[in-house]
Amino acid sequence: MSTNTPTTADATVDDGEPLLQLQDVTAGYGNTTVIHDVDVAVEEGEIACLIGPNGSGKSTLMKSIYGFADVFSGDVRFRNEFITGRSPQDNLRAGMSYVLQDASVFPGMTVHENMLMGGFVFEDEDRANERAEELYDEFPLLGDIRDQRAGSLSGGQRRLLELARALVVEPDVMMLDEPSIGLEPRYIDQVFDRIQQLNDLGTTILLVEQNAEKGLSVADRGFVLASGEIKFTGTGTELLNDEEVGRLYLGG
Repeated sequence: MSTNTPTTADATVDDGEPLLQLQDVTAGYGNTTVIHDVDVAVEEGEIACLIGPNGSGKSTLMKSIYGFADVFSGDVRFRNEFITGRSPQDNLRAGMSYVLQDASVFPGMTVHENMLMGGFVFEDEDRANERAEELYDEFPLLGDIRDQRAGSLSGGQRRLLELARALVVEPDVMMLDEPSIGLEPRYIDQVFDRIQQLNDLGTTILLVEQNAEKGLSVADRGFVLASGEIKFTGTGTELLNDEEVGRLYLGG
């Protein structure tokens, strides 16, 4: 083990309450339990990265936060408010956005129409248009292809569209499930550059990432999930430098 040894799942939060917190969460689908007594805390302004082998429950953990999975016991809190079991629509209205692992663009709609869907919770319809125009300045590639149907985009272009669409509501926290999956290397770099830029502007990020080294390299805090349980926590650097984490989960 390295000298900066990561801690196990009972890590405590330092000063004050975290922005997003799971306490003793057991969750899954129907009669199937996938994650067991999980504790996760994400501080405001952090990038937090969750890694682990396939089937370890990473996506289920994310879905238990957002209301897509069943929470059997434990609590989920956002800004110290209990949100356990709250609907995804209500979470979106409250300032949380979620980019799913699977492609979630509407292929028959244009890029711009997809962007407007990101603001469907706005009472003022013009606000979605205003936000889309603002985001085209941040994502000029999307502005250039705004009238193109989303079904014709490359994988990297679709992922950028999903990221931009999730920003329409100006979220306090953005959850990203495998943002680099299936992308060419040039798009992986673009996506992670954008994640870093969003965080620099104040957006808290919680991501699941198959490319563990890439994810941990940008993370302030990391969590290793295996068999539905958190096995290690630490800073991204601590986990990257830890010999046991490297041997078991980083392929080295």
